[in-house]
Amino acid sequence: MWKYRCKTQLITLALAFVCGAVAFGFLLYADPSNASLSFLPPELAAYAAGNKIAMCVSGGLVVAGIANIILIGQLLMTQFQVSPIFIYLFLFLMPSYLILIGTALVIPMVILSIVGLIQLKTGRDSAFRRAKITGDEELVRIYELHHKLDPQYKAMAEECRKNADRAASIYALGIVAVMCVLFFVNNILIMMLAIMAYMIIFNYIARYRASCMIPITKLLYEQCDPEACISAIIYYSTRRGKVRLTNQALLAQCLIYLNDPQLAQDVLITFPRKDAASVLTYWSLMSYIYYLMKDQAGLERSYEEATKVRLNFGHTGVMIRSEELNSIKNRLDLMNGDFSECKRYFLQSLKTAVFPFQKADAAYYIGLISFVQQDYGLAAMYFRQVIQTGGKLYFVDNARGYLEKIEELDAMDQAQEQQASLPALPAVTESETVTVDVQEPEASSEDAGDGTRTPSETGPADLPAKPEGSSGENDPDEDK
Repeated sequence: MWKYRCKTQLITLALAFVCGAVAFGFLLYADPSNASLSFLPPELAAYAAGNKIAMCVSGGLVVAGIANIILIGQLLMTQFQVSPIFIYLFLFLMPSYLILIGTALVIPMVILSIVGLIQLKTGRDSAFRRAKITGDEELVRIYELHHKLDPQYKAMAEECRKNADRAASIYALGIVAVMCVLFFVNNILIMMLAIMAYMIIFNYIARYRASCMIPITKLLYEQCDPEACISAIIYYSTRRGKVRLTNQALLAQCLIYLNDPQLAQDVLITFPRKDAASVLTYWSLMSYIYYLMKDQAGLERSYEEATKVRLNFGHTGVMIRSEELNSIKNRLDLMNGDFSECKRYFLQSLKTAVFPFQKADAAYYIGLISFVQQDYGLAAMYFRQVIQTGGKLYFVDNARGYLEKIEELDAMDQAQEQQASLPALPAVTESETVTVDVQEPEASSEDAGDGTRTPSETGPADLPAKPEGSSGENDPDEDK
């Protein structure tokens, strides 16, 4: 997971270093009397006045060290499930030691981030080569071979992007505000409180930025229109004609509901697995992809990897993890043919489903299992529910196809019942003879006979008439 944080860490350290160097330079060069250095010991103040460039670099390293401590704390919280309370406790008890440790680890952290970036890029390039694609623009081109982008969602996507950019700008201003507090406030307690307030505000801004995607997410979750959702995501990810896909999880989910698991798998190559929640989301999506591709080995691997994830969200995290694991396990049961257990799972999912696409998904699989179990009445009921609520999800067409088959089977059963209700016809064999009285006309003795004839001589005129249109092949007795 740490590799996906390397870029953010490197940019944060670079910005912190620049801000620190500029701030120290402002203090040194804007104050010829060096009054701003009065808080330093006399020897160090004299050295700073004579080596201003070195002090600017030192100031940049100190600020980068403070930022480094925050980054290390976030990494510990996500990688090793360390509680934030311990991080805050250390900040209050030993701030000076933590700043020294953070400053000493700036250079190693920069080197580690560069190595992680190189490894991540190498891994992605290798995955793209295996998939025979070159990048995000190639993914969009492949998608447009089978689907068209809907321009009516372009304005919505641009508005969402503006809101997200606004949130990023507020976050950057927050960093500047914290730096100002660090340099112009000499009270260590106030500085620590400012850092804590910044971390709380950062979480709020992160949630606000995530909420900017809600209008796009609703296109799939509420309107069940994956094509519209993909169009909005692609427009959202396009800047100045260059595509850089974002929100890969939602994009892959849309492709799954368009029955394009291979392209969904390719999209997830660039999905950033920064924390435990994103890792669990990744393996949950991959399990659905492997199920659609009939890859049982991949499905089993997804379940094994998902069991290793631990969410640090208390009781809520336990519930989320349990639901995702049950979902992956259910796909394994479905592939192994354990239909009774799967049917119970989908019935429970249908009761607890919140969004229409979840209800349509559960109803489709209930109908499919019922069809396999030859419970056609129940299958037809759930297939009709899928058609009503499924929108443009791919299995709506499948549900229509199964419903037509069920109607054909019902029509055949009704026809057989009608034919079975007709009266049975008496059977006549060729060995039977028919005796008739014939008034012989006056004739010669050569034409005289004994008065008896076989059916071949008299013809079928005296046989009971069969119902119109009946034949030996369609005899109800033979159908029975």
